[in-house]
Amino acid sequence: MKAAIRVFAAVLLLVLCCAIVVYWSSCPLPPDSPPVKVVIEPGASTRDIADTLYNAGVIKSPFLFRVASRALKADGKMKAGEFSFEPGIFVWDAVSILVEGRVVYYPLTVREGTRVEDIAALIEAEGFGDRERFLELAKNPEWVAEFASPEELAETIYPVEGYLFPDTYNISKGMSEEQIISMMIQRFGQVFNQELRDKASQMGLTVHEVSTLAALVEKEAMVAEERPLIAAVYLNRIKLGMHLGACPTVLYALGRSSGTVLLKELEVESPYNTYKYTGLPPGPVSNFGKASLEAVLNPADVDYLYFVSKNDGTHAFARTLDEHNRNVALYQGN
Repeated sequence: MKAAIRVFAAVLLLVLCCAIVVYWSSCPLPPDSPPVKVVIEPGASTRDIADTLYNAGVIKSPFLFRVASRALKADGKMKAGEFSFEPGIFVWDAVSILVEGRVVYYPLTVREGTRVEDIAALIEAEGFGDRERFLELAKNPEWVAEFASPEELAETIYPVEGYLFPDTYNISKGMSEEQIISMMIQRFGQVFNQELRDKASQMGLTVHEVSTLAALVEKEAMVAEERPLIAAVYLNRIKLGMHLGACPTVLYALGRSSGTVLLKELEVESPYNTYKYTGLPPGPVSNFGKASLEAVLNPADVDYLYFVSKNDGTHAFARTLDEHNRNVALYQGN
């Protein structure tokens, strides 16, 4: 009888100890509390992480967190970044979340036609990085060595211009500017795949040349059906050795992303000024989408050499200068 009582007492004590451990292992926040977001800095030790979680109210005991980390062999394996912890989470679950790197992601939408400088400003505004550091990194041609030769990039302002593919990306607060640039260039490579690169080669164009043209189409076209027409105009002018006369290149030389180009600004001294220099500018003047890329690789079968805005988002196209001048007078005349 006494033995049975002792066994019962031991079991009861064990259950009580387990209950205490479970209690102290759970998050101290009330069940109806919102999730708590915590940033774990790169290089943080297990002790640093335990203190951070304790101060944020995620765990009751830094010591118990360190014990759980040791038991789960998680020391040195927990990731940096921003994490979200639900009320009532147990300490070992918190360790697992950190080891698995289940960071909080935020959408970052980069729109077609944006420049590197626009993207850098957006990243800083959204709290994902430093604008100046992003721009400094964007000057390194090694980022796009797979797509363009050093000679092709020699006169570019930002070698990565045109290669930061517009899309919606999932960004975590712990990501560096390098990681963001790398992710965007990787996406460019996925879209401008080998099949499209082969198509470019068959047309006698390099990836950089296609990208430069696609960036112009992106800046000029406002309706989808005109993209192949605008691409055809530029390709036709290149074949004839004509100036491209593209206003977006002048704006880029002036450091602007949009606006009206004044007559005197057409004289700006820059290799990007396609009113002064024939052929393509040194590189893309914007980061373009897939539709503009496909337009360059599949231009319309037309002999147009000119186009002018009709002020409604569309353009009037012309084969001769006389016809073009009449369009200019009709749509742009005062």
